[in-house]
Amino acid sequence: METLKDIKPLVSIPDNSLIYLLIMLAVVLLILLIFGRYIWQNQMIKRRNNDRKIALKTLKELDFSNSKSTAYIFSAYAPALVNDSNTVEFEKINTALLTYKYKKQVGKLDTTLIAQIEAFVNV
Repeated sequence: METLKDIKPLVSIPDNSLIYLLIMLAVVLLILLIFGRYIWQNQMIKRRNNDRKIALKTLKELDFSNSKSTAYIFSAYAPALVNDSNTVEFEKINTALLTYKYKKQVGKLDTTLIAQIEAFVNV
């Protein structure tokens, strides 16, 4: 028998499917990252606004008869309302309230301090 002459050697076929798959995967991941950042950013804005609303509501309902709790509540919630225009005012009020925080027995709040707190909250 004679050898078969119609069988040809193997031919290499270029296969770029892995490159295409990796490019598609990178594009999908990039789109997902952009979409995830957009969602995260919107949630942070909503949360920030919600924190401001809660802080404003709590500070408007302050009971000035208990000076110690007023000092602690103001120090906890007022930083959510601070912006560039009222940082100096906040620092003044906060330093004035330090005398009411750490003592066992404290007196009543000064009327000028109460007026400053109310002006800070209403602005």
